[in-house]
Amino acid sequence: MNEPGPGERRRSIEERAARRELVQHSGSDRYRSLLRALQAGREVPWQHRRAGRLEWHPIAWVLVRLVVALVLVYVVVTAALGFWREGRVDTWTGPDATVTSGQRLEGCPAASEFQDAIFPAWVRFAGSVYAGTPAIRPVGSNKDNAYPVTGYRLGSLGLLRVATTPDGQAGGMIVLKLDSSLTGQVYVRLPGCT
Repeated sequence: MNEPGPGERRRSIEERAARRELVQHSGSDRYRSLLRALQAGREVPWQHRRAGRLEWHPIAWVLVRLVVALVLVYVVVTAALGFWREGRVDTWTGPDATVTSGQRLEGCPAASEFQDAIFPAWVRFAGSVYAGTPAIRPVGSNKDNAYPVTGYRLGSLGLLRVATTPDGQAGGMIVLKLDSSLTGQVYVRLPGCT
């Protein structure tokens, strides 16, 4: 192990035990005491770093730039898709091509108030404009035929009529339902819009 060099005497068992006790019970300075013991009593000058300078790993700046670039790309793509969606009018498939929907309807600001990531803000159906509301209705499997299917579809959205309501507004509302959902988004007729 640590054999004494020329001119050095070998430590006794008591000296080694005292040194071991010192290292084990030195408290917060235990690491420094252990280093001194491992260096066989020879002091090595400590190189203190300046506390104000932060040293980064070379890859850290690349990762920071990559994260910033990804965030910027996400923001730009999201804004571009939102702008594109605002100006688009979709035509639904079905018995004819008269059903349309979109996010903004010129000349009818009330139709553009409803905002949703999936559902359109307005739907033009049977010569009337219907605006989206935050209300939903449980449609379920539609076995009681309370919501007759119209046959109009836009992707996974289906358009349903409302056959009966407690307040008698059956002709004044429609429901849009996703294929994977048991509820439908309620749309009400806007009399002043065409």
